[in-house]
Amino acid sequence: MGFALKAGVGLGLVLGSMYPAFAAATRDGLYRDAEATQPHTTPALADLFDALDFGRPGLTSVATAWKKKDIARAQGELAEYFRTRTSVGWGTETANPPPFSPHSRAIADAAVEGRVQGGMVPITYSFPKGEIDWRFNATYHLPGQAPNDEWQWQLNRMFFWDDLAIAYRATGDERYAKAFVRELSSWIAQCPVPERAENGPGSPWRTIEAGIRSGGSWIDAFYAFRTSPSVSDADLLALIHSLLDHGRYLRKNHTRLNWLTMEMSGLYAIGAVFPEFKEAAEWRAYSTSTLAEEARRQFLPDGGQVELSSSYQHVAIDNIVRIVDVAWRTGNQAGLPSDYLAPLKKAYEWQLDIVAPDRFLPKINDSGPTYLPDVLKKALIYFPDQTDFQWLSTNEQRGARPPFTSVFLDRSGLAAMRSGWDTDSNYLLFRVGPVGMGHQHQNSLGVSIWAYGRELVFDGGGGSYEKSKWRQWAISAFAHNTVIADDMGQNAPISSADPFHDPNLMSQSPIDAHWQTNTVFDFASGEYAQGYGPLRKVIATQRRAVLFLKPNIYVIADRLYPNDSKPHQFQARWQLLTTHTRMEPLTHTLITEDKGEPNIAIVPLLHDTLRVTAVSGQEEPEILGWDFHVGAAAELAPATTLLHTITGVGPRMFLTLIIPLRPGETDPISSVEEGKDMSSATAMFTDGRRLHISCSGPLAISADEKFPDGTTGRSAVGGNL
Repeated sequence: MGFALKAGVGLGLVLGSMYPAFAAATRDGLYRDAEATQPHTTPALADLFDALDFGRPGLTSVATAWKKKDIARAQGELAEYFRTRTSVGWGTETANPPPFSPHSRAIADAAVEGRVQGGMVPITYSFPKGEIDWRFNATYHLPGQAPNDEWQWQLNRMFFWDDLAIAYRATGDERYAKAFVRELSSWIAQCPVPERAENGPGSPWRTIEAGIRSGGSWIDAFYAFRTSPSVSDADLLALIHSLLDHGRYLRKNHTRLNWLTMEMSGLYAIGAVFPEFKEAAEWRAYSTSTLAEEARRQFLPDGGQVELSSSYQHVAIDNIVRIVDVAWRTGNQAGLPSDYLAPLKKAYEWQLDIVAPDRFLPKINDSGPTYLPDVLKKALIYFPDQTDFQWLSTNEQRGARPPFTSVFLDRSGLAAMRSGWDTDSNYLLFRVGPVGMGHQHQNSLGVSIWAYGRELVFDGGGGSYEKSKWRQWAISAFAHNTVIADDMGQNAPISSADPFHDPNLMSQSPIDAHWQTNTVFDFASGEYAQGYGPLRKVIATQRRAVLFLKPNIYVIADRLYPNDSKPHQFQARWQLLTTHTRMEPLTHTLITEDKGEPNIAIVPLLHDTLRVTAVSGQEEPEILGWDFHVGAAAELAPATTLLHTITGVGPRMFLTLIIPLRPGETDPISSVEEGKDMSSATAMFTDGRRLHISCSGPLAISADEKFPDGTTGRSAVGGNL
């Protein structure tokens, strides 16, 4: 399964299997044919030397030896040059070794033995005899494990090389250097650079992996191991030659969106760390200009990245700014455009605009956990005058809180409704925009809600990119907080033909969500009319309006307008991040009951034909009541799906009252009176208050609060009556 290598064998032997003319390498770096008695030029060696700019300082003796065809001396001189070169830094060449944690040591020690982890799925695989097969995917071979191509792809990011590098710097133990040489050797032998982009399953040359390892683990390894006695001249030059291959591959084969940011940041790193390559300056200029243009192309006027994923927003930003980091490390900052980072200020602000009370970004489309204070700490390096970034990243110790509370992002189509900026605030995110250009979920008009700082009505983020029923369910409307029609989920069309001009993928102009915000209430609305199920049957148009009566009452009105006179079934789904719930039989209110924690009450106000059920941990006949997510060892956990189902002919409506509860608070609703107009209701609270809610017309929600003594409390009219 793996490529067999004995410890201590130089890389020239490995390259001999890759290039027939390559020869075995002795420890002084000579490339020799098996039958040759004198060193000679091989295709790979010639390619490396031909790629060098001999006019650079320090390469004079290398050039002289090469021109004289003194191959042994040329190789030795070049290897020595790269071992001792100090003109290009990387930030790891310090007198004191970096922190060496027990976790990092465990990864490094495991990598020495060929026990490594791929990506996305937390599975460590032990390769027989420690010989890694770089095209092997453990998820296809383990019983009960869903196949996930990301495991093998991300294996080829070699993140464990970072740990080998840290371990070697900290200990000087040659075991770590020998493991690196063995793994590099096997990779070069097994994975020759392809002539064209190979982005399919099983490829070790997926372009984003090529970019990620080029700008990370491979260069980290170069700096960590270049002076090791276990790394022969041949080993070192083979690493450098492979990075040359990576640069040419990335320059020729790159894609778009967040992938492009990873590809170009890797290309820039190679060009910056190895300015000795003749192509290096062009690579730096090309990657910089490409990402400068992409920063203006990929980010919408409100700052959202066009994939509309809270996680990939950060991925795109991070790889664009990584070029700046590398430029500073390597002394190339003068080559950056003066306005290179300008578009990213708004992109960072977008994350602040939507951050939840727990300081994590809400999950939108494919997303995992992103803790914003850590992101903004880095943002302050580039935008030090942002006092709101400073405030959030220092736990409110410095800077100033944002000058707004609730906000609508009119190109991303996101309404963030807040009671305040404290960590125990109430918060709702309402999605009224397009699906985004990549990593899409069928979640139009979906909401997520935090009750007094705790996420409860949730979006799982789509889970791992595996081939399973869980993944298909997690990106569908069935797993989100929206409406299902005739047992079919939303199916907005997704095409890649002309994504930047496709309104289903990217808003072409500001979105009118009838946004209102003031000290009393927030209001927003949106519409979905793009069809349901595999055939995209346009069963009905859904209009959802959300009224937030500050600080602690949400009203959500779902108006369904069928496109024919037939009877239909509609189902509003609410995904709850707990299994501890109770249903009140009189009002059909569901209350979550986690002791000592904030909870939430979800109250249906219109009961005509309404059926209410709550399900946890069900797989058949359909998946209900699960949280499928990334970012933890247990990616699948029981949750609760609350189902509100109505049937009938003609227009139908869900009118839902959602009330956050402080720890210890119980069901706040004693009864509900429905209006005769079938679009209004009055909720009676256990403390004697009455809240009258009306949804007359196609859009509006009005709410009026009365106290037991007859005085008026909060009052709001959202939308047009």
